[in-house]
Amino acid sequence: MADVAKCNDALCPSSKYCYRFTAPASDYWQSYGIFKREGKDKCDMFWSNGICQYCHQKNDIHKISCPTKKIQITL
Repeated sequence: MADVAKCNDALCPSSKYCYRFTAPASDYWQSYGIFKREGKDKCDMFWSNGICQYCHQKNDIHKISCPTKKIQITL
């Protein structure tokens, strides 16, 4: 059950990566908010759900080809 105000904007380009959209709804009561993007791909209330929008991996584990991949070289 999500104890947050969920978003129901399915047209948002970041909806697959936002916790407010992908969180499971409550069985009895669930609040929904109207969040405005105003031409941006993410609104001010964006909350990452841990899925990378480039390589679609979870929990900060990225593919080598992912542009967000961080490489640490210890010399």
